[in-house]
Amino acid sequence: MTPSGRRWSLAAAISSIAVFGIGIGVAAPLMSLMLEARGTDSSLTGLNAASGFIGVIIGPLLMPRLIARFGFKHFLLAALPMSLVLFVLLKPLDSLGAWFVLRFLGGLCGSAIFAATEAWISQLAGDTGRGRVMGIYTASLAAGFAIGPIIVSLTGIAGWAPFIACAIIEIVAMLPLLAVPAGGSHAELGAGAPPATMMARMKPIVLTVIMFAMYESAVVSLLPVWGERVGLSLAASATLISAVFVGAILLQIPVGILSDFAGRQTTLRVCAAVGLAGALLLPLLAAHPTLLLIALLIWGGFTTGLYPVALAIIGDRFRGADLLNANAGLVIAYGVGAFIGPILGGGAMDAWNPHGIAAVLALMFAALLVSTWWRGDKAPPAPAR
Repeated sequence: MTPSGRRWSLAAAISSIAVFGIGIGVAAPLMSLMLEARGTDSSLTGLNAASGFIGVIIGPLLMPRLIARFGFKHFLLAALPMSLVLFVLLKPLDSLGAWFVLRFLGGLCGSAIFAATEAWISQLAGDTGRGRVMGIYTASLAAGFAIGPIIVSLTGIAGWAPFIACAIIEIVAMLPLLAVPAGGSHAELGAGAPPATMMARMKPIVLTVIMFAMYESAVVSLLPVWGERVGLSLAASATLISAVFVGAILLQIPVGILSDFAGRQTTLRVCAAVGLAGALLLPLLAAHPTLLLIALLIWGGFTTGLYPVALAIIGDRFRGADLLNANAGLVIAYGVGAFIGPILGGGAMDAWNPHGIAAVLALMFAALLVSTWWRGDKAPPAPAR
């Protein structure tokens, strides 16, 4: 593939998944708000969302063989419409039981899309500057997640409007892929170890992703609740999540560049240390909203940086089928962590109201910081410049 073809393929993969992220940013709050408007018990709403994460754990297991057969481009051009159909069916199949099935299948399909795209981007990025490229990918995805709820606020939750908006978004997500040049989506695959074996070969990185997912899902679910319980207004509590997302958008490229120059393991330690400091500061800054928002912006940027650095590490270490299966393993690890995070965070807040979530996050980041010195699975240094 020519350098220009590689660059176009990389741009197409990142833009496609970023637009797909907008669709997810629409779907997640839309489902919760629709169930809440119908008076659904909150535990059932949570279980309904959790059914999607069960699909997230299973989906990546199905993806490697399909990529090997069809290549990245054709796999995504089949999986994206399937995800679209599953989402649109939520409207006519309007029952909680059907939604459990559809959200499970949607999680399965969506996680396969993410695992495939991340492996494709890592393959296209090459060894020089991989951290920066993965930072661009994560920043783009975070921007997509942040835009989604804004669209829900414009369309409302009644009728077909939010579903039509999401359908248009997911159709747009497919367009960049159509222009990927021949060979631009080739999967460099041979015989490879299955995802479970790859997870065992990169245990510290799997632990990093599990803890990141626990943090992210707990923060998205519970940080506004914490804000209200410490005395912030409803509007101010909602902006806490916005500050975390803004930090995730702004700081991913600098974190990626840091990992290219200072090394992946050093950057993981920096991100974990900032995560620990931010969790410890939450209770202390509760009475100072402006300082709290600034701290959350920095906190969100560095903690979100854990994921692209983890992706860069496996991109440095693995090739071909092993890279694809390693990415699948990380998406599975994310699904496990995202399932556990809100449960653990909610229980901690019940045990210590309201600062239990800060305590459990501090313990998680402390454990993660210690684990970066666990040398059973060394992360390689950044590639030579």
